[in-house]
Amino acid sequence: MNIREIRVKNFRSLRDATLSCDRLTAIVGRNGTGKSSFLRALELFYDQSAMATRDDFYNGDIDQDISITVTFSDLTPDALRLFSSYVDKGTLSVTGVFSGEQGRNNGKYHGTRLKNKDFVPVRNAGGLLAVRTAYRKLQADQPEKYGSLPPVTRGDDALAALEDWENRHPQACSPALDEGQFFGFKGGGKGYLGKHTTFIRIPAVRDALSDATEARGSSMTQLMDKVVRGTLASRADVMSFEAEVKARYVTLFDSSNLEELQGLESQLAATLGQYAPNAGITLDWSQLDGPQIPMPQAQVKLSEDGYESAVGRAGHGLQRAFILTALQHLVATQVADPSEKASGESGEATSDAGSDDLPSLVLAIEEPELYQHPSRQRHMASVLYDLAMGSIPGVAKRTQVLYTTHAPLFVGLDRVDQIRLLRKRSHQPTQPPITMVHATSLTQVAEELWSISDRKGVKYTAETLRPRMQVLMTPWMNEGFFADVVVLVEGEGDRSALLAVGELEGHDMESMGICVVPCGGKRSLDRPTVVFRELGIPTYVIWDNDNGSRDARPGDNRHLLRLVEAEEQDWPAGVWDTHAALDGNLERVLKREISERVFEDLLSDRRDEFGMKKKQALKNPFILRSIIRDAHAKGLRSRTLSDIVNAIVQIHPMHGDRGREFGP
Repeated sequence: MNIREIRVKNFRSLRDATLSCDRLTAIVGRNGTGKSSFLRALELFYDQSAMATRDDFYNGDIDQDISITVTFSDLTPDALRLFSSYVDKGTLSVTGVFSGEQGRNNGKYHGTRLKNKDFVPVRNAGGLLAVRTAYRKLQADQPEKYGSLPPVTRGDDALAALEDWENRHPQACSPALDEGQFFGFKGGGKGYLGKHTTFIRIPAVRDALSDATEARGSSMTQLMDKVVRGTLASRADVMSFEAEVKARYVTLFDSSNLEELQGLESQLAATLGQYAPNAGITLDWSQLDGPQIPMPQAQVKLSEDGYESAVGRAGHGLQRAFILTALQHLVATQVADPSEKASGESGEATSDAGSDDLPSLVLAIEEPELYQHPSRQRHMASVLYDLAMGSIPGVAKRTQVLYTTHAPLFVGLDRVDQIRLLRKRSHQPTQPPITMVHATSLTQVAEELWSISDRKGVKYTAETLRPRMQVLMTPWMNEGFFADVVVLVEGEGDRSALLAVGELEGHDMESMGICVVPCGGKRSLDRPTVVFRELGIPTYVIWDNDNGSRDARPGDNRHLLRLVEAEEQDWPAGVWDTHAALDGNLERVLKREISERVFEDLLSDRRDEFGMKKKQALKNPFILRSIIRDAHAKGLRSRTLSDIVNAIVQIHPMHGDRGREFGP
């Protein structure tokens, strides 16, 4: 089964945050927004030995419990049967509650059942006699609703009748935590949940050498013990060899055959007799069972490009891949170990203990791009995607992947369904900021684009939109998911011009987290605008209105004005809070505002310097940037571009109202 949703309360910056999960989920956001906190919350939920400390509680408030609710979907038939009383519409929700009490396992688990709120006073009445009294009062007070409840003579029967009523009237109930301890993972309850789902977290920093070295508790030692040495110890030839060695040992060291032992016994007896007449000494071995045959220890070496080396001397990228490999196999062996399988108790539902099926694996990786060069990052992203989709075999039958990332190659417009963007928001003046989660889907994006297009033509769907997204996938575009502000422009020349003007105005836009993204044309602006806007990223859109051009299409201008929710007109020109339309195009704006003569002179100088034709030079980002700088040195500047830069700075989350969200 897979995780559908994680809701976390009072854990670090996650005061009350919900993360919806896909088969692959990419969590992005600036440093400190709480990305790793979601993965640590999952680890706390799955790891029975983990305890919440004071630092884990939001604002250090241990009076409020930490609550981690994980909702599972895609349950197997065995899981559906086992958890039938907790399943609602095919999903299972389990809540781990962690208190501020220290010195012991401070987590308790509760399932979620459909319950009737009117029955709460009965269940909370106290002893069984009080329960029976409250039950009869409920029947008497609301006969029209609960007159069908059977008469009872005992409190236990009353509670059973209420549960039976809820099972027969789910429409009158709402989800609520059960009062008892949910049968959960190994070490808590009966361990049934652990038979169906398991979890690995790969932190950003982990020592591969310690995992590879045979030592007490290391990953490799546990793997070797379970997979290799445990099997060897039960092999007939190994057992025969051990018995032979023990027999030879016993024969060799039999005290009756050792003159040295008998000689020392005689010497000691003679000396003892001098001090204690009539006393004696017998010298023999305390135990002669023979030695245990020590199993050999493993030595791990990694090879790359035909060169073999110790793990500690391998490249960091290969070391990280080894950690990922070893931990997956270790989890598989721990689950498959018969001694660790849960056993049922009388009166309770039991799972198929003889099943060899491994549970679904939830693989959580912090920054999988670490130590990988770009082509290897791209490969790693592809492997994780294929693993989550089931296109390649994994250690478990089903693997769900969650990762945090700062790398553009691990996200994409066509996979926006899988992206969760985290931002911080001020909560209260005296309390720390809290994490907010933003998400969207291709279906939502398609619906928005359909609305902007005035509902004309063939309606977009998620599947018909996906290939249209792929043509926009560039490194610049993917960087937008990590930006504080996204500025969408038509081409690279527009990008260079804006960055140059920003620099001259004293705004280093790249260092401010402002990402200027060329989209490859006017008709490619709408899709990324909707995506970034849906994810809560402040977005500024700039386009040429093409007035006076031979191929001018006023309908395109109207379409973009609907996109930015502005009044429609054929030829918009100006700078607004969320968008700007250049009158004509960038070249014509520059000619008007720094003078056509200066523009042509500077352009001519650059053409001569670099040997370019005019058409090539006008499309060259470096040329446009240098023209703007040289004009500024002459005391000339573009008022329109300056106004655009200032408008962009105004929408930066860190500008003005500090109560706004900031990130990602």
